[in-house]
Amino acid sequence: MWKIKIVYDDKSKLTLTGKHKDIPYRLAVKYFMDYVNGRRCEAVYQQYPKKKYPEMDLFDKINEMEEMRENNS
Repeated sequence: MWKIKIVYDDKSKLTLTGKHKDIPYRLAVKYFMDYVNGRRCEAVYQQYPKKKYPEMDLFDKINEMEEMRENNS
């Protein structure tokens, strides 16, 4: 399971949750483009269990997945 927490500059919040073990690349990019790109906000990605996986910026998660995709090509 994973969760994305987005907090905008006006203090409004949005939480996206999925049941996949890890967020699929295409979904991470879609959510980034739909809810984060071009907006003043903080987007934090968290994979569960929390003890095993630290929180990270959604943009950093997408970059990490892109690097893994390039290395597997």
